[in-house]
Amino acid sequence: MTVEQHTYHFDAYPMFAFVPMGKKNKRIRSVGQKVQKGLLHRLHEHVKRKVDTLTKEERMKLQAFLEHDTEAVLPIPLNKEDELYPHFLRPEQLIWQSFSPMHGIPIRASATYSESYLTLSTDDLDHHLDLVFRDYLFCASLAQRERHEWENRIVKGFQRHPFIQLAKEKKEVVQAVEKMNHSPLISLLNSPEDLSFWRHRVEIVMRPYRAIPNAWLWGSGCTHEKEMVFHSSTWEIEYFCESCGFAVYYDITKDQVRLKEEVDLARAQKRIATIERQFNEMVEKTPRLVEKIDDVANAMLSFKPFDGLYNEVANLKSRLEAEEAPPSVTLYEQLRKVRLPEEREGSPLLWFSTVSTDTIEPFKPRTILPLLNEAELTRVRTYLDKLLSLSTRRPGDGDQYVTIKGNVLTYGEMKGVLQFISLNEHTPLHVITKVLTGQATNAIRTQGLHEDENFGLLNSWEEKHVVKAIKLMEKDGFLDKLLKGFMLTEKANSLVD
Repeated sequence: MTVEQHTYHFDAYPMFAFVPMGKKNKRIRSVGQKVQKGLLHRLHEHVKRKVDTLTKEERMKLQAFLEHDTEAVLPIPLNKEDELYPHFLRPEQLIWQSFSPMHGIPIRASATYSESYLTLSTDDLDHHLDLVFRDYLFCASLAQRERHEWENRIVKGFQRHPFIQLAKEKKEVVQAVEKMNHSPLISLLNSPEDLSFWRHRVEIVMRPYRAIPNAWLWGSGCTHEKEMVFHSSTWEIEYFCESCGFAVYYDITKDQVRLKEEVDLARAQKRIATIERQFNEMVEKTPRLVEKIDDVANAMLSFKPFDGLYNEVANLKSRLEAEEAPPSVTLYEQLRKVRLPEEREGSPLLWFSTVSTDTIEPFKPRTILPLLNEAELTRVRTYLDKLLSLSTRRPGDGDQYVTIKGNVLTYGEMKGVLQFISLNEHTPLHVITKVLTGQATNAIRTQGLHEDENFGLLNSWEEKHVVKAIKLMEKDGFLDKLLKGFMLTEKANSLVD
């Protein structure tokens, strides 16, 4: 056992295994003076009466917990003066622990019971020993297996729990409910009253599923370090993950796990089936939405042969200030982020949950999806030619680069911003904005930045809007972010030169 290298035995007290307490208390030489021996004798008689009420198996467990081949059933701590330490050692501080043979058992509040047994009355001592023996018997039973064996049993017991079994059985439905509850498509279902009621019911039904971390609910448990708290009154191990904020309780006699808040299984089964049915009924009341999903699927197929054309248009359009695009280009940009299931059969909840989209525009009932005919393709090709022309045309200094909250930044002003940054690459963003808005702070004067020709270039702008403009230049590929400050890209250098 963990303390067997630290135990000392005296023939007068066969029930006790004496242990030194304190880091500097390496060994025990004798059992204290007369007063201490009187207290020990009294305590030994109490313990002996308790042991006489135990079964043979229980006595053997306690003896094995401390050290084989002795009668000792309870450790008695002594301080460095070989006097009785007034608190019994807690057994959970001994189980699966190892202590240096060069030191005594560390003195920590958590290592001992708070009750001082030396001053208790006969009845109170009797009651205290009942609690102590209960704890020791529980830990003695646990000590018969290694910690990892109990952990394996707890994990397996958790996986066998009826609610976890139900969750895994209904995994598709549970996850589909969560996805649809946050899907933009759900706003297109008919009957706002039904939808509001459904969402209210979802909050109730999903509460027990949400209370369990995903790694536990869908996997075999998290990888964080766990704590074990022993509850001898119920013979349970509380298996607790502080990182997840989650605990389960394992009954070692029944080999079963219970959750902190148990769930009525029959009710849970009924509820998960009900919210699936209610969602599917809302879909039945909105047949036009299913039709629109089919329309979107057909539109996505129709774009397939022209992906190259539309990709080029969409990529150029994102970088240039251009006139309004043909309707099919706008639709293509929307559909690029749409994902639809190949099969749209069975429970609508399940396949609806696999629809992924950033926008509901193509799915709206009154949205008319443009036809991809020859006339539309001609408009797109003409639009592409205009974009290509814009992309190769060198913008004039007076041309507008961007407008932010009413502030127009021309390409000429943008060149000034880029020119300042090129000469001050490692200047932080907040300093750049103060220079450009003409704020001559002490720090700016000290660096001589107030003498730069671009000082006050954007003096009518607010700093936060200058920040947005510089961030946009970075996004458009004119600037590269450094650890501190920015540097110009080749694209920016070709513009400035």
